[in-house]
Amino acid sequence: MSSTTLHTITEKLKNEPEEILKQVLGYLDGILENKKDKNWLEHNMNYQLTEQQKHELDAMENLADEDFMPAEEFHRNMKEKYGF
Repeated sequence: MSSTTLHTITEKLKNEPEEILKQVLGYLDGILENKKDKNWLEHNMNYQLTEQQKHELDAMENLADEDFMPAEEFHRNMKEKYGF
């Protein structure tokens, strides 16, 4: 398949590190996994947060930088807990 979109994606990703490419691949897998569903595009375009997710995000609105975990620590915790 040859298209402008595929070329643009390839150009944007060609110099990115493996970690970025794995994230993109995971995103693509999620989209492709759901494409068999009748309304997969509508579902992806109209994703809604749950009420709990909305409340959690609202609670984070005025947090200071010190309230957040460093990315390296978060990644280490996720790797220990989930193996990735």
